[in-house]
Amino acid sequence: LPDGMRGKSLLHRGSLTLEERYYGNARSFSDEQLRATLAQFNPDWTHTDVTAPIYAESAGWDPVARMQHLDLFTWLRGDILVKADKVTMANSLELRVPFLDPEVFAVAAKLPYDQKITRTTTKYALRRALEPIVPAHVLHRAKLGFPVPIRHWLRSGELLDWAYATVNASQTGDLINLDAVRQMLEEHRSGISDHSRRLWTVLIFMLWHAIFIEGSVTPQISEPVYPVEL
Repeated sequence: LPDGMRGKSLLHRGSLTLEERYYGNARSFSDEQLRATLAQFNPDWTHTDVTAPIYAESAGWDPVARMQHLDLFTWLRGDILVKADKVTMANSLELRVPFLDPEVFAVAAKLPYDQKITRTTTKYALRRALEPIVPAHVLHRAKLGFPVPIRHWLRSGELLDWAYATVNASQTGDLINLDAVRQMLEEHRSGISDHSRRLWTVLIFMLWHAIFIEGSVTPQISEPVYPVEL
């Protein structure tokens, strides 16, 4: 977002309660964008349908603990952990998640608010604990995720061609405003806006729909070839 829009968004979010403001990493569409994209938008649908029961359990906790609790029962088990588990298993890799060890989690769950974050850093207790072990240039560097350059891929080349073909062939018109998706593709391609997360969400839903509902796409997944025969 441009600086002015980002500042306006932060001010708006800062005026909301935590329950209204924070819903993990799952929010890709604003209400206005959802209204334009969904063929049948119900203004009564809201993220609080999912988050309200979880927030009810954490009433009275500090705000960081409440956000962590929400992530634990939504984003972690419904998104990132599932994706990591599936991707590694599909490639014969064993994934380890040491911070989810019950003993580690039991200690982390008792950390007070001021041991989790400070004005200058996140994961404060963890960073202090690892100071004798992890080099400073690693311990204090900026956070690195595992991004895929979807933003660039959807601006030109084969993935953009696939995106247009997927939208044009999709039979999801009763659920999604296909013209609105085409407009997002055009705005993204021309650089007017970064719609990469929204487009990817819609395109993968269309692909799922084509495979399991329409039957118009049959995945062609080759069998792996291993260097050793048993």
